This record gives sequence, C-alpha cells and structure tokens, in this order.
Amino acid sequence: MNMEKLPKNYSELKAVYHEMTMSRSKSIKASVIALLLIGLLDYFTGPQFGFFVFYYIPILFAGWFLDRKTAIIYAFIATVVWWTADSLGENIYTSDFFRYWNSFIRLLSFLLVGVLFSNFRIRLNKEQKLNNDLSKALSEVKQLRGLLPICASCKSIRNDKGAWEQMEDYVKEHSDAVFSHSLCPSCMEKLYPSVAKRRKEKLEGSEKNEAK
Repeated sequence: MNMEKLPKNYSELKAVYHEMTMSRSKSIKASVIALLLIGLLDYFTGPQFGFFVFYYIPILFAGWFLDRKTAIIYAFIATVVWWTADSLGENIYTSDFFRYWNSFIRLLSFLLVGVLFSNFRIRLNKEQKLNNDLSKALSEVKQLRGLLPICASCKSIRNDKGAWEQMEDYVKEHSDAVFSHSLCPSCMEKLYPSVAKRRKEKLEGSEKNEAK
C-alpha cells in the first residue's frame, strides 16, 4: 500500500469512509434493482422463456465485490422475486408443493453459488495480500553478490564507480548490516600490549580460581 495515499487526519479518514459507504450503498441499490428487473422480465415473458440463470448475476456481483453476508441476502431476495414472478405468472402446478419445492431448490443453488464465490474471493484476497507482503519483504532484503575487488593491504573495496571505500561503508551501503567495532586479541596485543597483558593475567587468574 502506498503510504502517501493513506488518510493523514480525521477529516480525510471521514471523507474516505463516506466515499466507500456511498459506493457500497450504490452497488447494493443497483443489484436490488437488477433483481427486480430480472423478476419483471421473468414475469412478462412467461414460463416459455427461462430467466433462471440471470438471477445469479447480482448474487455473483455481491459475492465478488461486496461480502458473503450480502450475497446470502441477495440469494433470499432472488428466491422471493422468482417465487413472486412464478406465482403471478402463467405457471400452473398440480400442487402448490411443487412451487415451494422449486423455490427451495433455487434458494439452495443461489446460496451455494453466492457463498462459494464469496469464499473464492476471500481466499484470492488473502493470497494477493500474502504475495504483496512477500514481495515487500524480498524487496527489503539486500545481498552482496559477485566478485568484490578488495585491497590486499588496507582491505578497502572498489565500488562500481571505481572509487575505493572502506569495507564498513561499502557493506553498510549494500546491505542491512550494522558494524560494531572492537579489537581481536592479536590486534589488542599488537596495539596495546600492556592492556592485553593485564587482560591475559586476569583471565588466567579467573581460570585458576574456577579450577580450585
């Protein structure tokens, strides 16, 4: 996510929330109107024209762009709209049981499609978020690769521009490593012999005390 696009204060956050709410509200109204129009077409065309498949369109839209709860609500609305169009239309059943049975079967199919499509969208969003997080983590990883020209005496490294840099500066620039300087025992004895001698005597004394 681009941090520059995030709301920086309460007024901007409120404006973004209002925009999202209005967009969701418009989508819900448009889908309900689409269901009603499909029901009207189903009613006026009669039983000879099959409009059953078109009832899925608003349900699929809700499952993909809105949420699972809205898709389930649309499944019930679509069933009621179909049942109304079928009851007011020219369909004749030998028993009302068959009309209720058909409505029940349609409700199950609407619910199944809406929930499955919504779950697929949720899983896809999780995978996209995981891929984005992984790409972001990989982009933050810095590695030193290739042949590094290094001075045999002072251990400076020649960069891509041909300039010589201290090893610490070069490594810090091309990786996330942070240096903490100290002295190894050999350099300590070479540069500060008296300090090295005292440390050695102190270490030998502590080892003798532990042996006792």
